[in-house]
Amino acid sequence: MANRTATLVRNANLPGIGWRRGNLIKSRNGRFKPGWMVYNGQEVEALQGVFQIRTYEGDRVKYTSVGDDLDAAQAMLEKLNATRQMEVAKAILGIAGPEPEKKRNTLAELVQKYIDKKKSPSQGLGYASIHLYEATLNGFLALVKRQYVTDVTEEDVTRFADHLKRQGFSQKGRLMRYTVIRGFLRHSGVDVEKVIEAATHKRLAAKPDLHTDPYTEMQLEKLFSICTPYYKVVFTLLLSTGMRFREASHLTWDNVLWNEGKINVPGSQRVTNRGRVVEFQTKTRRGRKVPMFASLKTTLQEWRKQNPDTIYVVGTLRGDHPNNHWLDALKHFAREAGLNCGVCDSCTLRNECEKFYLHRFRHTFAHRCLRSGRGIHTVSKDLGHHDLSITSIYLSGSSDENGKDPFAGAA
Repeated sequence: MANRTATLVRNANLPGIGWRRGNLIKSRNGRFKPGWMVYNGQEVEALQGVFQIRTYEGDRVKYTSVGDDLDAAQAMLEKLNATRQMEVAKAILGIAGPEPEKKRNTLAELVQKYIDKKKSPSQGLGYASIHLYEATLNGFLALVKRQYVTDVTEEDVTRFADHLKRQGFSQKGRLMRYTVIRGFLRHSGVDVEKVIEAATHKRLAAKPDLHTDPYTEMQLEKLFSICTPYYKVVFTLLLSTGMRFREASHLTWDNVLWNEGKINVPGSQRVTNRGRVVEFQTKTRRGRKVPMFASLKTTLQEWRKQNPDTIYVVGTLRGDHPNNHWLDALKHFAREAGLNCGVCDSCTLRNECEKFYLHRFRHTFAHRCLRSGRGIHTVSKDLGHHDLSITSIYLSGSSDENGKDPFAGAA
């Protein structure tokens, strides 16, 4: 089994599915079809990802990342297979080879080892954290195309940060990913203080403004007036519960507690639907219950009548799986409603306003609850905060009538 021929595969981030491996596709001229792979028996587009060499150690399969350059990956594969064939021939002839040189890990190999380390149960990381490491490092690897970690420059890091900004990531999202890159480089033996100048680090590590403005009544009214019935339910759910995006997108009907008037957000969850297993953990891996105000309950009851057989409350309309396209839809509806500010970088580069993002519904929930007289300790529990000081950033404005449904008439 050890001398089984090595093969080249693609490890790609498939839209709506995540990181998956698949075999390459050969075209009629004998060359591999760039940007495509076979997944679940079908040809799928696989633009974002890296090539990996699949080898075997006994019965154990091993994958080694070799970057996103197809020609370079094929050259490494051919060299590996030739080396292995030569070793087999020498062993048959009884020829002792020279002492092998100490192998130098490529950047792609170090990335894979670092991700594997983060996936270890001993690290105690949740699915969201592991996904952050995987998506960030594989994205960085695909963008910079460096062979060794010592080749990485400050320009590579800033180019990746600029790429994230063009993709519409918030300042907080860019900071999290910069922290991942910096931690990986340090772990791989790079003196990050020498590679990244202090001024550059200060700019990239700048913490976002803690003042979290809610959506205004006018913005919500225009947004809800133009979005589809499905997304009206999606945005109402986010607005009226303060749930994080992944918490809401993984919400199942079993966790809608009609009699209690609450929604259960489990700390961890495993759902099997149509042969596909979907696992989920909250950010803190602790569960909680959030209020289901009367206005939301009415919306969900009507939605359930229209969708009596689904597992997820607002899963994909085709397939009933967690939907990863809510942000794209929000940007689209904001633009169609004429809500783009027209002056931010995202408006200029992508015609997608940076002022519209899913987490802002959570900010709006907190502001409205506190203004309606809901106690800060209760709101902190609703949001799943571990520290009251985090919730206190939403304390602004005067308190209105205590006990009022803060979302009545919001949609």
